[in-house]
Amino acid sequence: MFQLENIMGIVVTDKDGIIKSVSSHSDDLIPSLIGVKWYNALSIPVEESYKAEDKYPKVFRLIETGQKITVYPSYGERGDVSGLHILVEKTSFGEVPTQFLNKMLCLGKIVPGVAHEINNPLTFVSGWLQMFLLEAHDTDPKKKTYKALIKEFERIARLTNNLLEFAKQIPKSKKIFDVKQVIEDVVIMVGYTMKNENIEIVKNLSFSELKMAGDSNKLKQVFINLLQNSREAMSNGGTIYLNANLTRDNSIMIQFRDTGCGITKDQLDKVFCPSYTTKADETGTGLGLSVCKTIIEEFGGTIDLDSKEGEGTIITIMLPGYSAD
Repeated sequence: MFQLENIMGIVVTDKDGIIKSVSSHSDDLIPSLIGVKWYNALSIPVEESYKAEDKYPKVFRLIETGQKITVYPSYGERGDVSGLHILVEKTSFGEVPTQFLNKMLCLGKIVPGVAHEINNPLTFVSGWLQMFLLEAHDTDPKKKTYKALIKEFERIARLTNNLLEFAKQIPKSKKIFDVKQVIEDVVIMVGYTMKNENIEIVKNLSFSELKMAGDSNKLKQVFINLLQNSREAMSNGGTIYLNANLTRDNSIMIQFRDTGCGITKDQLDKVFCPSYTTKADETGTGLGLSVCKTIIEEFGGTIDLDSKEGEGTIITIMLPGYSAD
């Protein structure tokens, strides 16, 4: 039987394993974990996580800290599993919670303040640009520059708000949008910088429209993250091949393939873990691909990564297409 003083955190999920609430020993709520698969949040291998579906509690031991994770199935009125209750316990040496729990606790606390500090100067500068634009004559060459700058400031504001929404896990209503347009927007955002770094983006977008339902800004966040990863893997330049098409079952398949350095076979099983990073200098947050995976799964899709060291990386995303029928 567990002792209350040994409990570092309690995680509650729904029947699909998605975290619905989290509390720490200090009664702090960690809202940024909400919406994440429990095994991703706690760095449990997917193949091991299925053992938690047994009728009896399943105990996991984290390799990094030796912490004990005990998973208790919850049952509904019909006797089927309705969710999980997960206890994160101290080790015998009194280590702190997992790195990811610490990171997400900090993220949930600092993001609102950071977003506020960014949005204030953005609003101020954007206001002056709007005034300059109104005063500029149609023949003024600076008018085009003002419009471009205003658009970029609006993009930064949207990205900041996306980060704030992720930290707070604010639900948004679904809308129909074109995936091709999202890809085009993202390429425009990052294309200029990559061109200066001798990186070429080659697009192959089939079909006139690739429609789906959801929050297009979240998908944009995923694409920006994946392109940034490819960019960092090609320090001497290279090519990113971006393909998108519709499959026979009305699914949208999107592939990012780069000619970068690739990753080792040992790293492949860890890249979607929240606290893992392949960056040797440890400058990465270890959250990028984990966040991408969470967002894609929210859409009802899947994301897979295949890579060979020295030969590049291929990321395949499958998303449910929209049908009016």
